[in-house]
Formats: sequence, structure tokens, C-alpha cells
Amino acid sequence: MESENTKKLKEFFGREYFSLKLYVSTKISDTANRDAEDIIQDVALKLFSGADRYAPINNVAGFVYKSIRNRIIDVMRTAKKTDSVDID
Repeated sequence: MESENTKKLKEFFGREYFSLKLYVSTKISDTANRDAEDIIQDVALKLFSGADRYAPINNVAGFVYKSIRNRIIDVMRTAKKTDSVDID
């Protein structure tokens, strides 16, 4: 049986996928379109796999966007570390 959180997340991602993709694309301007989709899919996978462990999600949009923002920050930090390493 699907949890209430899983239902809410499925509905939100189904309805808002394009908006999420635009949001990620605007936050990472030097990324390819594929990277935006990868970020959204990474976040979706983590949220769906842990949906039963969360307290009831009342503000699904806020929850998802905050999770995506955190993932973007992680990606940017990783890119910064990789860019700053000099290999001779």
C-alpha cells in the first residue's frame, strides 16, 4: 500500500516536472539540459525511497524545492572542488 507521502510526491512530480526542470536550469546556468534532469531524478529517487520514514509532508512543494536546492548546492560544491584541482 502506498503511503500518503508517496502519493503526494507522485502527484507533485507528475504535475510540476517541467517547472522543476526550469528551476534547476536557472540555478545552474552552465549546465546541460541533461544535468537538470539528473538532479531532479536524484532528488526524486531519494525522496521516494525515504517517503515512509518522513513525518507527514504538509507542504510538498516547499519540501521538494528545498531538497532540489540542497542537491544543486552539493553539485556546485563538487564542481568547484574538481575545477580547483590542478593536475600536471
